[in-house]
Amino acid sequence: MNNEENLNIPQPDPAWDYYIIWHSCQHIKAKIDAALKIMHDSENANKEIDKELYDLLDPASENLIEVIQHLKHDDH
Repeated sequence: MNNEENLNIPQPDPAWDYYIIWHSCQHIKAKIDAALKIMHDSENANKEIDKELYDLLDPASENLIEVIQHLKHDDH
């Protein structure tokens, strides 16, 4: 994500209850967007691109699961 795109995303108040989760979701979304760009720019699939996609999406997937589990067990 470039700086111009960052300016278009409103930054929440750090006191907001969802502040940390919001940032986590933005980070996950950035990884998904990066993976989609790689796929878009690739004419044919190959093992190198698959590895690059895996390296982007696997940690994002784990982070998303953590966010979901946090929400499931959050006591507001």
